[in-house]
Amino acid sequence: MEDETSATVAVVRAVAEAEDASPGDLPLLSDVIDPEAFDAIFDDDRAGRSGVCFSFDYCGYVVTVTDDAVTLDVR
Repeated sequence: MEDETSATVAVVRAVAEAEDASPGDLPLLSDVIDPEAFDAIFDDDRAGRSGVCFSFDYCGYVVTVTDDAVTLDVR
């Protein structure tokens, strides 16, 4: 993930690119996860966390987010 990009924005951008769609055309991510809580997991200011990996279903993909990347696997 880009250092200045929140985890939620990175997910929406990745799915929009995979779907060749505008981010605004996608279903709301907040219907699947709590965006504030999700972003907090990957907040750079959180001390003591390492190796965080979070997966969930969104738009027909299993989305996996780590500190370094967003990966999409077709369900």
